[in-house]
Amino acid sequence: MNCTPGNTEGDGSDRSEGRDGPRYFDHSAVGWLVGEAVRHLNGEGKEAELAYQRAIELLRAREDTSEEIMQASRRVVHDDIGMRWSLLHVLGDIGHARTAGFLVEAALARLPEHDPKMGCEGPRDNEVLIATMAVEALQRVAAANKDAADMLLKVVDARPARPILVEGVKAAVALGLRERLREVLPKEDHWMIDLRRARVEELHAEPEREDGKERGFTPPRGRDLHTGPSLCGCHHHKG
Repeated sequence: MNCTPGNTEGDGSDRSEGRDGPRYFDHSAVGWLVGEAVRHLNGEGKEAELAYQRAIELLRAREDTSEEIMQASRRVVHDDIGMRWSLLHVLGDIGHARTAGFLVEAALARLPEHDPKMGCEGPRDNEVLIATMAVEALQRVAAANKDAADMLLKVVDARPARPILVEGVKAAVALGLRERLREVLPKEDHWMIDLRRARVEELHAEPEREDGKERGFTPPRGRDLHTGPSLCGCHHHKG
């Protein structure tokens, strides 16, 4: 079973490339550039990483970028989870303050009811994945624009589903909003303020082996955390 949304090549990778599926980005020059950013975001190797950074630099310098991406997000087929996730990620990296309201809406969008028959790959799980990426993107926007920090607190104050609320609290803590969180959160939820995001380097593990051969866990490169979402094993990447 293929559980990598946005992958159309059947290679098991977490990819959502602008050239695959519906052509969302062909109608304008800035749209093409957005498509290139999405494609390289989900690419592999140093060349893709550099190309992505160049695309982000060019998009950040344009006044029409944010509106283009928000409009593209509305055109994307709802079931194209990989593309929706990627566009939110790109918005966060561009960091325009005007996107904060859009990201709040994405973070607080109504979630489908959980269907136990769907396991960990149902519509609700997909939408939680999208909402948490919206929170992470909003954190990056707020880091670049202090006035957007209140929008992150708005997500927390709305009391969304627990996974989204926890991500919102961690994002706010990362921005130095710990004391304001104590005012927004009920006392029974203050434990969330002490949670933190572990870096990949801290997750090194060396499982015991009986064949005499060492086999450690090699953490992925930092940017690989930004590839498209995977629902296998009921987990997702974090930026």
